Amino acid sequence: MVLGPMELIVLCFPAAQLNDGVRATLDRLDSVADMRAVDILVVRTDDAGGACAVELCDLPGLRVDPAAVARLATGLITETDIDDIADLVDHGTDAVAVLVEHVWVQDLADDMVAVDGTVLALMHVPAVQALTVRPVATPARL
Repeated sequence: MVLGPMELIVLCFPAAQLNDGVRATLDRLDSVADMRAVDILVVRTDDAGGACAVELCDLPGLRVDPAAVARLATGLITETDIDDIADLVDHGTDAVAVLVEHVWVQDLADDMVAVDGTVLALMHVPAVQALTVRPVATPARL
């Protein structure tokens, strides 16, 4: 089975809100047809800076379909990913790491093959927090 392209998305929640955050994430992912979650786990850090991964099925009180959660525990998020994510997580928060596949790109690639084309690159451009809009000077009317 061919996977890809994929992107790792890291979401952060206060530890007390983790289950609500996971539930909202899963609900949103279920509603997006052109993107498929292929792995998901929680990354927790301790006071010493150590990191551990927690599978969704091990979260107490999280009500999810066990079969669906089992499909999302693929192991594609690596120990190196977990360590990198832990560096981003503040004390008192938990991170949810979601590896998603951009299914629509495979469909686009299939269409490109029909015209001897190929998808050459897929580059991630991070969201812009705020855009500063400067008015464009208009020429004076004569």
